[in-house]
Amino acid sequence: MLEGISTSVDDLENKKTWQAVQSAFSSETELISNIITDNAHWDDAVAELYGEISEAWINQTWGLSTNDVNYDAAYIIDANGNTLAGYRGGKTVEDTVTTYYGSTITKLVSELPQDNFTFKAVSTLIRTQDGLAFVAVAPVLPYTEGLVIPATKPVVLVFSRNISADQLARISKQYVVDRLALGPPDVRQDANYQLRDRWGNSLATATWEPQHLGYAARKAYFWSSINSILALLAAMLPVLLYLGHILAKSKQRELEASEAARRDNLSALPNRLYLNELLEDRLKSPKPGELVLLFVDLDGFKAVNDAYNHYTGDKLIVQISIGFRKLVTADVELARLGGDEFAMVLEGPTALPRARQIAVDILHYLKAPFDLDGRIASVGASIGIALLESQCVEPSEFMRQADIAMYHAKSNGRGRFVEFDHSMDAKRVENLAIADELQNILAQKLLEVAYQPLVDAKTFRVVGVEALARWPKNHARKVTPDRFIAVAEEHGLIDDLAALVLRRACEDAKPWSDLRLSVNISPIQINNCKLVSDIARIAAESAFPLDRLELEFTERILIQDAARTRNVIQQLHDHGIKIALDDFGTGYASVGYLRDYNFDVVKLDRSLVKRVATDVASMRIVQGTVLIALGLSANVVAEGIECEEEVQLMRLAGCNVMQGYYFGRPQSPQEIEAMIDSQPRQLSHGTV
Repeated sequence: MLEGISTSVDDLENKKTWQAVQSAFSSETELISNIITDNAHWDDAVAELYGEISEAWINQTWGLSTNDVNYDAAYIIDANGNTLAGYRGGKTVEDTVTTYYGSTITKLVSELPQDNFTFKAVSTLIRTQDGLAFVAVAPVLPYTEGLVIPATKPVVLVFSRNISADQLARISKQYVVDRLALGPPDVRQDANYQLRDRWGNSLATATWEPQHLGYAARKAYFWSSINSILALLAAMLPVLLYLGHILAKSKQRELEASEAARRDNLSALPNRLYLNELLEDRLKSPKPGELVLLFVDLDGFKAVNDAYNHYTGDKLIVQISIGFRKLVTADVELARLGGDEFAMVLEGPTALPRARQIAVDILHYLKAPFDLDGRIASVGASIGIALLESQCVEPSEFMRQADIAMYHAKSNGRGRFVEFDHSMDAKRVENLAIADELQNILAQKLLEVAYQPLVDAKTFRVVGVEALARWPKNHARKVTPDRFIAVAEEHGLIDDLAALVLRRACEDAKPWSDLRLSVNISPIQINNCKLVSDIARIAAESAFPLDRLELEFTERILIQDAARTRNVIQQLHDHGIKIALDDFGTGYASVGYLRDYNFDVVKLDRSLVKRVATDVASMRIVQGTVLIALGLSANVVAEGIECEEEVQLMRLAGCNVMQGYYFGRPQSPQEIEAMIDSQPRQLSHGTV
């Protein structure tokens, strides 16, 4: 009986240790995935890796960090699998990604989404030239919703961390496993765990020193009981007590290992695994309207890492974690999901108003800068709030709702909180449908182009046209330009759309004598390193003179990336293409932009034009803009002209060209040709 008890204790202890080892390696694999997510799902990385690649930035951001504890190797590969850069141990290496990782890395990369907007990180164990390692791959994509990369397929980032002796010692201590070691696959030992990759291939065997606590107890008792059965029976009580002590110790080790697996090492807060289990438990007996999930994503955290280093960023995370804990009551479950993301779970009838107040408190708390050993760092937050509305919700769906709300907060200006509502989902689903239809429309070249006339302010003769994309008239779904263009920008279709519009416009406008052709440029296109060459190529293939082409830039492009925009504008000027500043008067663009970017045309927005009749200040702005523009040899176009009074006021202000419904709505090429043929008779009276 004693032997049976002691054997059971040993089996139980070994099983618990096996579970701790399994949890340890699973958590470490997830950790490298979280780390690469922070680095690849990042607007700054997109800006540096698409177009003219900044090797200095890559080395400073990822190369030097391979001396860090998070990862010791980093590679960047292009869409064709070619190695663009490689780093190990803080130094540049010349070998390719497949040389170091073998063909398995290609298999891992193939599991990533095959588009240019879906983000996913994939991780596994892998055998490298330096031994066994945790590795993760992810596409480099924008974090901000609505931004897309100027490429059909993204660049891929690869991070890995070798399982060194120091790493094993750390894991052994953290997960309470004695003398954890690695050996060849299929080692036949009582205490072992097969380490496999995500495809089930055995890579190594994790071994440890079993405690054999039951055997120790049985051995200790054996020598005291050898003389007589009576002594054995008399000693049963202390032995059983000792075995109870051993079982309690085993349970304690299990609890410690379980706690370690569910706690974030840096912040000491519960981690994503804990949050998943918590939500699974809460949703077993859900109370709609009484469970709230709050997601917090720090704004500007990447900039802190860039300005200083990851060590400083880690200190910031620790301070913020402490601050968040002080902001909430003890019944609020607070977790760090990885990187700069946090989550909170609230329960009860007042959960939603409490969550709103916590969101306000967080935003207020983050307004003050943080002192990190003399380095001052400032961050904000975008917060998403999801309220449980149904009894049939999975944890993953609940988290997705909070995540969508958080992204809406980030895309709508940051520094705010947004509550999830199903219209966000409905719009997302509809946008996906529009994107699919638009892709087919572009592939079949069914997109239509309409042209709105621009007329000389003195003679009312047509001097140019603006090309405007239009959804096919005979299509079942009716979609406005502002909607499908936004979808094209979000889903990586804007370059194809813009190319089709430009080609069609060049072909249509080529026979229209000396008329100027104006085409809009999307802010997303500015990230396309082939933008200038593509424009020049399309115009050449259409035999359209570049000196008749005018490209319209909005203020948003200038603010987004001033240096790159200035460079693109200069290249376009070098080709003889004219550049217009569109929508002037709607934002922060000042007359200083006209000088700094050397614009050829300034287009006054309709919102400014219509105020001139009733607002003296607006009239002075228009007059001042005209004087400065003329001084810089730039023409001024008044947009949105709809009545005779606006015509006269804009002529009085000195505008050169006018555009609006008063002179003609966007129309077909045939209608434009008819207008050109008949304009002396009709346009001399200011109407069409």
